[in-house]
Amino acid sequence: MTTRRTPEDRRDEILTAAMSVFGRYGYRRTSMELIAKAAGISRPALYQHFSGREDVFRAMGTRMLDGVLSTARDAASAPGSLVDRLYAALSVKLELVLGSVDAEHRGELLNEAGTVAADLLVSFKKKFADLIEDLLAASSGELSLGTVISARDCAELLLDTVVGISQADAPPESLHRRLHQMVELTVLGLSPGPMATTAP
Repeated sequence: MTTRRTPEDRRDEILTAAMSVFGRYGYRRTSMELIAKAAGISRPALYQHFSGREDVFRAMGTRMLDGVLSTARDAASAPGSLVDRLYAALSVKLELVLGSVDAEHRGELLNEAGTVAADLLVSFKKKFADLIEDLLAASSGELSLGTVISARDCAELLLDTVVGISQADAPPESLHRRLHQMVELTVLGLSPGPMATTAP
């Protein structure tokens, strides 16, 4: 006996197909026709779920960013050292930029997201900063937070650094190594001891 698919199931299938289409063609070259073809449905059927390309793009972005946050929360709460958990959570954000989208269209999609779904990106950045801030604050016994830098400022600085690392022209494994080194240096620099300094 086959299970009947719900409208939500069909919508998820469409968004999965749309991800590959946007990743392959970029935002401007993607059409509802291409999305419908990738999803294995007619264009009229696609319009029963989404009003247009922008609607698909925003829904795809919402699902993707929510999934990234969920994965990062799991990584932050997993067993391991602070360096391991902080790197694991931040690497999820790095993978968001490096994975799933062809490099040729990555910049275009991120630029379009800033126009089509700017509110989603603002909300995502805040929620991710909250997550990293909570992780740092929960490890305050291991770090000299407050005297050198606040947990919030440190979280935002780390996230900005991830963006910078992601833009470097290097293989993914090199970028992940740089991210891990950056996390190690941050934790070492904030650890109580000879290397920790007080703010001027």
